[in-house]
Amino acid sequence: ERVYLIRRGAVRLSRVYESGEEITVALLRENSLFGVLSLLTGHRSDRFYHAIAFTRVEMITAPANSVLRAIEEDRSVGLLLLQGLSSRILQTEAMIETLTHRDMSSRLVSFLMVLCRDFGVASEKGITIDLRLS
Repeated sequence: ERVYLIRRGAVRLSRVYESGEEITVALLRENSLFGVLSLLTGHRSDRFYHAIAFTRVEMITAPANSVLRAIEEDRSVGLLLLQGLSSRILQTEAMIETLTHRDMSSRLVSFLMVLCRDFGVASEKGITIDLRLS
């Protein structure tokens, strides 16, 4: 029913399955969108996600029908939405590649590389990933 744009900060999107298991489906950073599935499909999604802030977060939120109207009125809004979704697809592909490594140490190294790329802050001492992860 709403579309969210992260202006600042980091958010973890997770989904709780019937078994009670919670799975992280995305780690989002500034200028990332979420809540757009119902907007694109035209009907309410049966998937429910939890959004948890890793850091202090600043977001913009709008009703899905307002975003749809803005897309119809201004093509550049649709292009921005497409760019945001393309970024999410690339992130999902990177996570899939990370999870396909067979042994735990390879998966950990791949995951840390993704975190460095998406959330890392370079300094003289190396790269810091300023997120609380478990």
